[in-house]
Amino acid sequence: MINFIRIVTFIVAVVITIISIFYIDAEKELTQAKQAYRVGDMDQTLRLARRANRAFSENDKKVDAYFLQAKAAAQMDWDKTAKTYLDRLRSIEPESAGALLLRGKLNRQLGNYKLAVADIDKGLIRASDNITTDARAYYHTQRGLAHLALKQTSKAYDDAIIAINLSGKLPEAHDLMSKVFEKKGDIKKALDECELAYKLAIEKDKLSFMTPEGQKLSDRLVELRGKYLIIK
Repeated sequence: MINFIRIVTFIVAVVITIISIFYIDAEKELTQAKQAYRVGDMDQTLRLARRANRAFSENDKKVDAYFLQAKAAAQMDWDKTAKTYLDRLRSIEPESAGALLLRGKLNRQLGNYKLAVADIDKGLIRASDNITTDARAYYHTQRGLAHLALKQTSKAYDDAIIAINLSGKLPEAHDLMSKVFEKKGDIKKALDECELAYKLAIEKDKLSFMTPEGQKLSDRLVELRGKYLIIK
């Protein structure tokens, strides 16, 4: 009797799994995944996007789902997982500008600076006009940070200038410029730019100081103030 119950339970589980795969409303799942991403629920985003992706047969829909999965994983600091999703996306659509830009950011965070520069270079070219000004400015900051890590200070400075000209209120643009000035030994200008970056971050989100990025910016500001007091 016990074995019979186990067999029945197994069969029911298999049937439910098959039904969930073949009768899932993939469009609805992807829409709900996007809504979850907008409100910051990354666990739900990944769960729904995965379900949608398994059900989609059209490549363009699978690309959308993979990109959403990659963005959610990146938000959770699962950089290698996010990169895996992007590699799957690019196996379907190698020319995806969004995938190249995001992979460039992830490569920078993983310490693959040359790959980061190469990806962002290609992504910015392929994005053409299909990218917002703020997004273009942001990825210039990511490329600039990679240049800094490669000790290419002049190129990092160029990216900082471009980013500030594109979006003067982008905190990351002024943070990059602050790091460039610090690298050049100009602590006063580095401090000024860092203070502006912190101010803009707070204006954008009053709770930004509670995020990992906000904490790093706050720590840099304190450190630069200390350095400036020493040389003043």
